[in-house]
Amino acid sequence: MNKFTRRFAAVLATGALVAAGIALTAGAANADVIPGTIKLFTSGSAVGTIAAKQITSGSSTSNPMFYGITINGSCPAGQRDAAAIAVFQGGNKVGTLGQANTVTNDGVYGTNGLKASDTSIAMDESSTVPSQNPYVDNNVSLEGAAPTLTTGAFEIRYYCFADFTNPDFVNDKFYSLTLNFNSSTHTWAYPAVVTATTTSITGTADQVAKKITVGINIKKASDGTAATTAGGTATVNQTAPSAAVLGTATITGGVGTFTSAVLTPGTYTVTVTYSGDANFGGSASASATNTINGANSGGTTITFTVDPGSAGGLTLSNVPAAVDLGHATVNGGLLTASNATAFSGITVTDNRSIDSAAWSLTGQMGTFTNGSYTLSGNYLGWAPFVQFGPATPGGTIAPNAPGLGSSALLATAPVTNGTPVSSVGAALSVAIPQNSATGTYSGTLTITLS
Repeated sequence: MNKFTRRFAAVLATGALVAAGIALTAGAANADVIPGTIKLFTSGSAVGTIAAKQITSGSSTSNPMFYGITINGSCPAGQRDAAAIAVFQGGNKVGTLGQANTVTNDGVYGTNGLKASDTSIAMDESSTVPSQNPYVDNNVSLEGAAPTLTTGAFEIRYYCFADFTNPDFVNDKFYSLTLNFNSSTHTWAYPAVVTATTTSITGTADQVAKKITVGINIKKASDGTAATTAGGTATVNQTAPSAAVLGTATITGGVGTFTSAVLTPGTYTVTVTYSGDANFGGSASASATNTINGANSGGTTITFTVDPGSAGGLTLSNVPAAVDLGHATVNGGLLTASNATAFSGITVTDNRSIDSAAWSLTGQMGTFTNGSYTLSGNYLGWAPFVQFGPATPGGTIAPNAPGLGSSALLATAPVTNGTPVSSVGAALSVAIPQNSATGTYSGTLTITLS
């Protein structure tokens, strides 16, 4: 093997780079690009040789930019007369880092240009020193070769020329490697590999402080494991009862926590958008819903838990934790389900003075959800009843006529001397379209005492 072939003997490439755990797509979208991988190396122990240490970053003012360049293929047949290493940005040639030329009158180095096995170049500092490879020249830094280069992505192209006397940077084939340049720090580097993520959240309502705390977890999308080195920030968005940005959480080690300001009573739906960082991509969470109870209210969900509220001498207690209406069956062209007894035992204790106003107990059903499917709260109806005490039940509200999507009276009572406790309930029923999606629907029935 002659000197020229020895110094052209490792691996030259473009397109997708896989090195030292780095995997990325590089190179311009061009029909003349040869699929392959380019690698850059430090200098070897001998002049004109390539060291085993690959480099993925460096100073843009260092001379030379690198000492060795390899491809994992070779120049195509018919395009092996010479090679050159050029700098391109935005599809335009902005400089030349080195070249390898054929010499037709040198019997030692051969007269046929590049060989099929020529897959690397050791970049000599000068092509004029006789003891070094006279066919390769890289006596220049990146900024010296391309003084008009601007901050951002650029290409290192390894061209394969059909005719070294007429190098064609438009039509000749080339390998390509995309790198990033920073003119402020005078550095170049491989693009960072960004790991795709998913974001999950949990929500907890503090009924005393009237705040919602959101727990945030960032995971790797590839296998669902925790992204334990992810950082950056996440935006907490409120989507109901109105659209608003609640604030920003700091992500450290893939987790974060956000606590809202004091909220007025109501049901709040929040989502979180993770912005990502240099190593992890951004992602958005599904929604989480929590209810902040009023001073005299308790919340109930069909499959829900409610903390009773109290104020002064008027209190609400024993709101059912969950009600299961069972399996819906076809009935008169609709799917219906009901439970006549489970929503009961709701207790109002009134120890106020005799001149206080009558109390009212009302209820309103939120949206039913089943995965991505939703049904209006108007599909729920009730028939209120009083189990004991001075209360009077509200009227029957039939499903969809008009339904409990709007507030309706469950029971009411004036202040009564000697009988302060009332126990009430309601028979619940739903009637939904027969073609509704299968699955389990759940939603929040909010009970408010005033």
